[in-house]
Amino acid sequence: MYDFDKEINRLNTHSYKWDLLGEEYLPLWVADSDFEVPPAVTERLKKRIEHGIFGYLLTGNEIYDVLRKWFREEYNAVIPDKSWMKLVPGIVPALAVASNIGGGKSITNIPNYCNLLEAPGSAGNEMIKVPLRNVEEYYSIDFDALEAAVTEDTKVFYLCNPHNPVGRVYTLEELRQVSAFAKKHHLLVVSDEAHCEIVYEGKHIPFFTVDDYAREHSITLYSNGKMCNVPDVILAFAVIPNKELMQTFERLGYAFGEEHVLNVEAGIATYGESGEWKAELLAYLKANRDYLEQELRTRFPKAKFVHLESTFLAWVDFRGYGEQVDAKYFRKNAKVFLTDGKDFGKEGYVRINFATRRAILTEALNKMEKAIKG
Repeated sequence: MYDFDKEINRLNTHSYKWDLLGEEYLPLWVADSDFEVPPAVTERLKKRIEHGIFGYLLTGNEIYDVLRKWFREEYNAVIPDKSWMKLVPGIVPALAVASNIGGGKSITNIPNYCNLLEAPGSAGNEMIKVPLRNVEEYYSIDFDALEAAVTEDTKVFYLCNPHNPVGRVYTLEELRQVSAFAKKHHLLVVSDEAHCEIVYEGKHIPFFTVDDYAREHSITLYSNGKMCNVPDVILAFAVIPNKELMQTFERLGYAFGEEHVLNVEAGIATYGESGEWKAELLAYLKANRDYLEQELRTRFPKAKFVHLESTFLAWVDFRGYGEQVDAKYFRKNAKVFLTDGKDFGKEGYVRINFATRRAILTEALNKMEKAIKG
């Protein structure tokens, strides 16, 4: 029903992804897709804009009812009422606020989402970074390394699931281990689940549903920005079942401000009215993932990469072609704009955003292959 190969020119539209470096480059970097938003979003926004007045918003129950239904249908997760949910201006500011709950240091794994790594520092706190275990390019959490690194004044564990950039979807057993580790060290778990709708293998499990400790000692963060590509009319929210923890989060996040009417309308459309569109997009992204992985094996046999269970972001090591073959190399020699792995705590890797038309992905691979072969 939906054409994800439709050609749309995003140049000169104030696009951060496309206009930062200009038309000379193919941008496969920031996690912004090149697809039109679900039709339900456009329809709702048009209707609201045609009203012509944008006064202060009375949020009401509709968005919360839509979100509760979404959790129930997608994850069999019961949220009894809206008191468990808090709308926020974005996941990144919520990550920073969470770092200040209880004070002290935070701990997480690397590589990891760059803004997650930087969140404690932006709040004046230290982040302890522990490498993921990588066995034959399959990443898992190294709990022995976490035990060795955690300190008495560590207060927060940051989880990214599905993981950006390595694409893991953690199993229930792994999440139970996270909860047990947090319980042993009296840690708050902050789980960034922004990519939870983009899952190809496995099943996403919201952290707050894992067990009793996870429910009472977690802040789980979501948004429609990735799947539905609405980062500038984003509907982001936190799920915090513990009443006292919610009150603390709201107090520390006093500067979040109020919700915006267009963001809420887009949220209702993405979470409540776009199921068929999301299913078709997921199929297109999975085909792009399969195509990219096959092309990497064929064109770049010395490259190392992980098989993605989730996200539209491939994590690739090109150092088999020389230590200098990184994001800067491809930007200079292929005019392909990738994200540098050092932003995620792992130098020598690149992150490739394949949420684009197949034709653009193919053109970028052609340019990259030509650059390496000289």
